[in-house]
Amino acid sequence: MLITVTGATGHLGRRIVHQLSKTLSPNQIRVGAHNPSKAAALKEAGFQVAHLDYQDPATLTPALAGSDVVVYVPSLTYSLTGRVTELENLLTAIKDANVPSIVAVSFFADQANNPFRMAPFYAYLPPRLAGSGLNYAVIKNSLYANPLVPYLPELIERQNVIYPVGDQPMSFISQENSAEEIAKVALTPALRDHHQTYLLSQPNQPLKIV
Repeated sequence: MLITVTGATGHLGRRIVHQLSKTLSPNQIRVGAHNPSKAAALKEAGFQVAHLDYQDPATLTPALAGSDVVVYVPSLTYSLTGRVTELENLLTAIKDANVPSIVAVSFFADQANNPFRMAPFYAYLPPRLAGSGLNYAVIKNSLYANPLVPYLPELIERQNVIYPVGDQPMSFISQENSAEEIAKVALTPALRDHHQTYLLSQPNQPLKIV
């Protein structure tokens, strides 16, 4: 089995690679990186490393060749058209490389009336995959808890949060918990190959199917 993780040198991507390595050997995990030099330590540890740039289609098909599953971790861009373009480039490459399955990392802010700038992309992702002909699962994360600690002083100074939640409670998940569940789905055909959608929330609900 070979699983390719895109965005694998980022905060979440590295954690997914670590979780996968608890089950797979390093040579069964390919690290897709926009800047391969950032993956030097992973390469030394025996992981496959491939140059993978969402906006450079020439890098995508070679980076995905031979993969059984692609774990798609979107870029951090807040350009809506840029994010859609990267997805389309990736899906084209997945088909060209004959990869059968994709696990796509998403976010729970995909409602039609959600004012979040990237909500249209997250709403676009599931139906786009549904029409792709691929086996897939979509994993929607809650807000990441990891940035909260360094962010607390600013929140205290503001005496408010910047999220459009009014007086409603907010739900978080740590990137560690998220990576653990993403790896579980990627490794388990019954969880990933039947057009499932999952919502990852608090630790007492680590994997909720919706």
